[in-house]
Amino acid sequence: MPADNQQVVQDKSYSNKKIGPFVKKIPFWFLIIGFLGLVFGMMFVVFLSAFGKESDGLFGGITLEWFKRAWLSYDVGQFFLVTVQVLFTATIISLVLSIPTAYILARKDFPFKNLLVSFFQLPFTLPELVYAIPIASIFYSMGLAETIPGLVLVYLIIGVPFSVFILIPFIESLDPRLEFAAYSLGANKFKLFTKIIVPQLVPGITAAAINIFVRMFGAFTLILLIAGPTTQTLPVMVFSVLRSSGSQPQPMLDALALTLMVPLLLFSVLSIWLSSYAQRRMGK
Repeated sequence: MPADNQQVVQDKSYSNKKIGPFVKKIPFWFLIIGFLGLVFGMMFVVFLSAFGKESDGLFGGITLEWFKRAWLSYDVGQFFLVTVQVLFTATIISLVLSIPTAYILARKDFPFKNLLVSFFQLPFTLPELVYAIPIASIFYSMGLAETIPGLVLVYLIIGVPFSVFILIPFIESLDPRLEFAAYSLGANKFKLFTKIIVPQLVPGITAAAINIFVRMFGAFTLILLIAGPTTQTLPVMVFSVLRSSGSQPQPMLDALALTLMVPLLLFSVLSIWLSSYAQRRMGK
């Protein structure tokens, strides 16, 4: 075979090897693009309805009237305040409890350690309804249901395990020689923990705080079962309104949905960015 023809055949074979896998992935990319288009399309429709005047969408002009009516009609500010107060309290307590717990699980060996780790994994492996109903029954029998302390305790059930498993990799990446050096110089366990370990864990603590805040903000089933009329969180309140919307204008309901969706999206984006930043810092 002439050299020119042989070169042409090799070029075609090389092109087929490059194009073949791409062609096989076309249905997959169509599926992904279609799914994303459906999700963002629905969000865009809600956005047009919530900010548009009357039924003309944004083409009739932009207005915040539907948001004002939704906040005044359903007292959104009160529910938002309850949600923020409970979430900040639960986040701080979750971190206080999870930091020493994660350190023990990461650095110590003791009997039944694997059993304890499995216990912390239960909220991730079991459907939420499986443990939500027994917990709600216990809370009602103890008088903790429909109270702020009860909400905080429920959020701890979500926040502590999640925070523990975020912090364990950060603790395992710390150099134990610094701890040995501080201990040999006379530092007690409290100073060792507060002066040496915790400052090195600031990126991990920040990542854990943002992640558990987002996860608790989106918690629904447990809160729905124990929240009362005045202790509902924002997600539960929005669900209750949408379920019994009646003759309410659809743009006002869409504005209410955006009131819940926008903060959740912002916290989620912040969580993803912070997690990637922490991973880069740990990689260095």
